[in-house]
Parts: sequence; structure tokens; C-alpha cells
Amino acid sequence: MRLQELLSIQTVLSLREPRKEMNPEIRSLDYDSRRVKDGSLFFAIEGAQTDGHLYIGEALEKGAVAVASQQEPPPGPTVPWIQVEAVRPFMASLADHFYQQPSRQLQLVGITGTNGKTTTTFLIHSILERQGPALLMGTIKTQVGEWQVESERTTPEAVDIQEILAQAVRSGCRTGVLEVSSHALFFHRVDQCSFPVAVFTNLSQDHLDFHGSLEEYFQVKCRLFQTAYNPGLKYAVLNADDPRVARIQLPPEIQSVTFGVSENSDVYPVAHKTSVEGIEAELQFFNRRLSLSSPLAGQHNLYNIMAAATAASFLGVTDEQICQGIARLDRVPGRFEKVDIDRPFTVIVDYAHTPHALENVLKLCRQLTQGRILCVFGCGGDRDRTKRARMGTLAVSHADWSIVTSDNPRYEDPEKILSEIQDGIPADSSNYEIIVDRREAISRALKMAQKGDLVLVAGRGHESYQEVEGRKILFDDREVVKEVL
Repeated sequence: MRLQELLSIQTVLSLREPRKEMNPEIRSLDYDSRRVKDGSLFFAIEGAQTDGHLYIGEALEKGAVAVASQQEPPPGPTVPWIQVEAVRPFMASLADHFYQQPSRQLQLVGITGTNGKTTTTFLIHSILERQGPALLMGTIKTQVGEWQVESERTTPEAVDIQEILAQAVRSGCRTGVLEVSSHALFFHRVDQCSFPVAVFTNLSQDHLDFHGSLEEYFQVKCRLFQTAYNPGLKYAVLNADDPRVARIQLPPEIQSVTFGVSENSDVYPVAHKTSVEGIEAELQFFNRRLSLSSPLAGQHNLYNIMAAATAASFLGVTDEQICQGIARLDRVPGRFEKVDIDRPFTVIVDYAHTPHALENVLKLCRQLTQGRILCVFGCGGDRDRTKRARMGTLAVSHADWSIVTSDNPRYEDPEKILSEIQDGIPADSSNYEIIVDRREAISRALKMAQKGDLVLVAGRGHESYQEVEGRKILFDDREVVKEVL
């Protein structure tokens, strides 16, 4: 696609060209100089860690034929220099146009909220695949048919999203489901994406280091339910039991559908049973009944199942396909995942890294074991510090023994993080200890475990590495458990 054609859909502040009528062929869009190839349009993004302008020279050496930036061009630019008011929304709009608006060729579900996004995404994907190949994009992986790759972040950058959507269209997908993080909404990564169905799972404390307040965090989440950000929106699937749902302002033409435990919801359980084997539930499903069976356990997963069934129903699946899809999903990596060990006790690895999630998973552990709960947990560095003390309080309140340890300390001092967690633990508590080294902490819990006990290793879930001072060190809680044993 020629540069002038690509720019025809957007207003720019200025376009400086070395030669009049310069109109290079654009073969790819890139924001990372390491990925630039011959014919690239390079977007210079000012990020939190680095500034893309520092890598323009490298991008040009590798074959970039145009640059987009919020800054004015240097004297005598060697390639067309596009100055725009904001690079990220500009990049999202051009990517949508470059890849021929792939989201409009798919029926997509977008899922936002604090907890439950990943499991709900996996459930919906399992349901949609009863019809045919479907796209999945989220925290753990991106999958298009048989092809899949581990995810670096919950929601990729706009260029990556549009490229993957186009790949899904070429692969024969007609439906898909994406996790939409608050960062993705704030940074315009899903601008121009059409999500006919948008799901709100819940909201609790997380990312306050970035958003500043719970209210700001909530308002960013609400963008998924505004047609200015989500032009294809038709249905809003909302958790009626979250008190903030009533404050989500929907355009009048959007149909609001609720799920929850109350009979006032459009979808709710008439009867349900939760055990270590999973969930059996009979739902009032709009104007009919739907009997479901899932290997997933816990009250929180009942909510995820209701959200998934409701959202999928708007994409043309049958009730039978909903039931089959939910029944077939036996686990989600790192989400209350049982580690396969030959011991008389149970080990569970879970991603719970917020106060609400940790409390929920500890309550579930209590329901599923007659023995003690031994909890290994920590808090991530360079993230919301205000949740640390709260998580310390919850751990010693709900577990029989807690071991406070490192999570992903990143650039923070691990001992300082653990001290802030300890601030929330009552001074008279005697059911915890602090072990900075995570492997040693896991080993300690496993040595303490007796017949009938449950060891919960929380916070990192599916993650296969630890982030320490800018380095990524291989560390998978599930594998460490097996190695220690």
C-alpha cells in the first residue's frame, strides 16, 4: 500500500518529504526497530522504559521508508516524516486500514475486568471452536487454529493485534475472543477494533500504580462499552453482582445483558454444586434452562462460566455447543492448576496477585481440603504498592500457614516488598514466616505438607520466568514444585 493511500484516512499535523510527490510503498508497520524490514513505516513511540526516537537511525538502516512521530522532523529528513498529535491512536487507525479492517470480518468478544478474564476467554474459545476455528488472544497465549504463541502481555500493541486479526481471517476464523486490559484501552491498542460483544467480569484493586485510583481504573475499563472506542458494540454482558456495573453508561441502542447469582439477572443459577471435581449447574438462561457441567472448580468459575455462556450465545452458537465447550475445558494454565505429584497432599498453582483474587482462591482451598492450607505468595515489584499490606492480612487470615516470598521483584528490593506485605499482618500473628528466595519458600512449604494438606503457590500462575533487575530468569512455579519433590 502506498504511503499517500495509507494516510488518506487520517489527518496529520505535517508531512515532510525529502522530494516532492514522494510516495513509497509501505510493506509493513513497525514500532520496534528490531523488527523493521525493507519498506517499513516506523512509529516512534515515547514509552515508559525507552523512547522510540532513539532508534530511528537503526530503523532507517534496516530499510524503513517513512517515520511517524509526535515530534517535528530533523532538518532535511531522508524519508517522509509524518508528524501527528498522538502516535498511538494514529498507529491503531493506520494498522486497521493497512490490514483491511479485519475485525469487521470477524465476530469478536472483548473481555475486560480485574479477575476472570483469562478463564472466561478460554471458556468462550472452547465454545466457539465447536463451530470451527476461532481466534484466542490473551494473557497466556494467542491462538489461531493450530498455530499458537505465548503472549508477552495481555493485549498486544495495535499493529500486532491487527496483523493477528488478519491472520485469523486468512485462516478461516469467523469468530474470536480477546482479553482487553486497562492498559490496552488507555494506550489505544484496541482502537478501531470491533467487538459486538463486550464483557465486564468484575473490578477490584489492581494497577493503581499506573491508574492512580480505583475510579480512574474503572473509567478506563468502561471505554470498551462506549461506541467511540468500540464502534461495533451491540451487546454488553455485565456482572450484575459487581456494584460498579450500575454506573456503566451504555449508548441507548446497546442491549445490556446481566449474569449473577440473583434472580434479577438475565442469567443466574437455579441450582449448582461445587466440588474438587468441578461445577454442576442449572442456569436460568434468558427464557430457558441450561444444564452445565465443568471440570473447573470454585464459585468464581461459576461466574466465569455464566459470562462465557452468555457472551457466546450472541455469536450464533447453540445451547449444545455451549455445554460441550464448557465441559471440554478441563484446565486453564496457572489458574487453580493442580500440579501432578505422587504425594498424599495437593499442590495448586494460581495466578492470584490481587487482594480479591487471593481471598477467593484461599476460600476455595478451604472448601476443597480437610487438612491445612499452606500458602506461598508475594507481590510484584514496580507495581501497586497499596495492595501489599492487604494481601498480607488476607493470607494470614485464611491460610493455616503463610510463607511470604518474592514474586517478580523487577527493579525493587525484594526485602522492601516483603516488609510492606508484613505491615498488613497483625503483630500477634504467629502463623507465617518470611523467606526471600522463592524456590526455598516453595521447598519449605512442600516439606511442611502432610497428608490431606493443600499447598497453594500464588501470584505467578502460568509465568515461566521471574523478572529481577531487568533480567528474565527461568522460573515456573509448577516445574519448581516437581523439581523440589
